[in-house]
Amino acid sequence: MPLTPPRNRRLRPSAPSKPAERKPIYAPPRVSVPVPGAGSGSGLFAKLWAGGLASGFLLFFMSISLGILLFGVAGTVGPYRDSLRQGNDPGTFYGAMGMGTLFLLVAGRMLQIVLTSVEVEKRWKKKGKKSEPWTWDHPWRPTGMGPDYVSGAGGYLFGRIAFLGFIGFFNIAWGSQSWLLRGAILLFDAFGLVILLDSLRALVQWLRFGRAEVAWKTFPAFLGERLEATVRFPRTLHPTGPARVTLRCVQDEWTTRRTSRGEERRELQAVAVHSEDHEVPLANGFLRTLDLALELRAGLPGTVLDTEQATYWQLLLQIPTSGPDYETVFLAPVYSRRG
Repeated sequence: MPLTPPRNRRLRPSAPSKPAERKPIYAPPRVSVPVPGAGSGSGLFAKLWAGGLASGFLLFFMSISLGILLFGVAGTVGPYRDSLRQGNDPGTFYGAMGMGTLFLLVAGRMLQIVLTSVEVEKRWKKKGKKSEPWTWDHPWRPTGMGPDYVSGAGGYLFGRIAFLGFIGFFNIAWGSQSWLLRGAILLFDAFGLVILLDSLRALVQWLRFGRAEVAWKTFPAFLGERLEATVRFPRTLHPTGPARVTLRCVQDEWTTRRTSRGEERRELQAVAVHSEDHEVPLANGFLRTLDLALELRAGLPGTVLDTEQATYWQLLLQIPTSGPDYETVFLAPVYSRRG
């Protein structure tokens, strides 16, 4: 008998949860998130030029890092190995390869963020009608959009590898007699372990479930009205309980924190200013599509993407399954009629 799952009942939040307090979330600010379809190599030189001194410095730093890396490689393999090793410890070249790779990855990720910011600013300058920001502020595809942040998956993987490499390099100082330094290393290692486990979870989810997409039936959706959507899964899911749907409003805010040297540093932080959870009963033993209908409260901020301190809405979906649960998040087109 073919598996043709019936359409799921729509979710009507009769008793939504209380609005959450302002809570920082583990996500990059919108200005550093690559836009789907952007970032092609055709305008790379123009982006580097627009990046100004930041791009120039990072390119210079990457060239130095590449030189250190190649020096380590030449002293390890190749025709110049023996001549370079005369009077030098072989471990020096292994260290050079590690340092060069680490610095190259870190600088490469920073350059990627700079170029993404340039692309975002370029898109803002191409505004259409100000009264209809959804026509120009993001490449919305109502008939089918992939999960949020996925367009930058390569960049995030790049950044995570660089950060884990930095932590590994930091562990060289474990031989120090300072317990304060060792405590700092353990703290970094614990954070690195969390990142590693989260990366493995994301990899397992991609292998098991593939990448879902969402079709927006109401586009755009306005505050005080309803957000309707259909989530389509590339592979059949076998839920073991009701799905959990979270609709949240996020604002990127400038925050100030102190570094280990006591210096103040300003950075953009994504903060959830409103969040509500709902349960979707799933009566079937399999799932290929999920229909949602969410009432949007009036009086909340609508989507504003043409600024560093962006405001945007996200739809988070969690489905319990055997083994790791299925999780995904979509950028939602929720706007205020005031524009």
